[in-house]
Amino acid sequence: MKKSPQNSEKNDLVRLNVLLQEFGVSSRRKADELIALGAVKVDGKVEQTLGIKVNKKASISVHGKLLKAAPAKATYLFHKPFMMITSRKDEKERATIFDILDLKKLPQNVQSVGRLDYRSEGLLVLTNDGELALALSHPKFSVEKTYAVLTSSVFTIEDAEKLKKGIMLDDGPAKAIFVKIGNKEKLGNSTGQWIELVVTEGRNRLVRRMLEALGLSVVRLVRTAIGELRLPNKLEPGKFREVTEIELKYLENIKLEMHREKNEKTKAKLPKEMIEMRKLKRKVRLNDTEYAQEAERREKRFQQTSIQRKKQQNENKQKEGENKKLWRKDKSENKVTSSKKSYFTKEKNEENQRSIIKRSNANKGIKK
Repeated sequence: MKKSPQNSEKNDLVRLNVLLQEFGVSSRRKADELIALGAVKVDGKVEQTLGIKVNKKASISVHGKLLKAAPAKATYLFHKPFMMITSRKDEKERATIFDILDLKKLPQNVQSVGRLDYRSEGLLVLTNDGELALALSHPKFSVEKTYAVLTSSVFTIEDAEKLKKGIMLDDGPAKAIFVKIGNKEKLGNSTGQWIELVVTEGRNRLVRRMLEALGLSVVRLVRTAIGELRLPNKLEPGKFREVTEIELKYLENIKLEMHREKNEKTKAKLPKEMIEMRKLKRKVRLNDTEYAQEAERREKRFQQTSIQRKKQQNENKQKEGENKKLWRKDKSENKVTSSKKSYFTKEKNEENQRSIIKRSNANKGIKK
């Protein structure tokens, strides 16, 4: 099927901040700041509307400089080292991943997708593809992030259940969709515990804060996977490699899924009149007298069945009590009979001993 001109025009529309990221101007957040300041022009006109979509082929300039054609899209898997920042600049002047010489030499102006805090390690996706960055990082699309965490003390099954149910944090509830308890590790005088957990959000220090809410402190935190992308075993901290064909295909599917969701949402929109009619129908159903009567009948049935169950339980308890009494009575009677038997045998033994003594005495008399 051929695409209609309207659909092709829609596919050519991209968010302005995403397009600026693809051009290598800045991250999406910084792009929004530039747009708000009025530093961005689209087809010769200043554009200050945040979230606006523009044509990919539009003429865009920033601070009066016309942007050339966007460079070819490139995506890399990067192993973030311990004690490094993922942004390009840091207020405290700490080392950033973009200080690494090999990253500086890249022809594309790549950005990190999502963030890992200063003390965290592991997998980062670096790309100049703005749409891919949005699909991987936005909580709407629920891309799973897997972490291996070493806690300072023992992690219990109860802790795992709490994480799965959800924990309330300062910025709202958070939960893990999967938790696995791993091996223990000796940490000086104490014993730590390795766990693996999966979350679908990328909030700041989310995993650390979830574990802190349980009273656990994190010794080490490593992101091992983003969706189906896994941290390569041979990739050393501070090193990166381009995604393989299979990995690229997986990432392209994520982008397609994002577009599909957007299209379905636009299709699913109903006219206001129909929505109001549906609301009215719901109200009528809820206020219906027949519905109320049926609810009363169900309530009565429930009460009757609960009364019958209670009676049955009481009867069962009484029977159990009677059976116990009978059992105790039988036991006591058995004890009495056993004691009589033992006394009788004792008497008999004494008589036997007397007869033996008499015989021996008689024998002695004969010998004399």
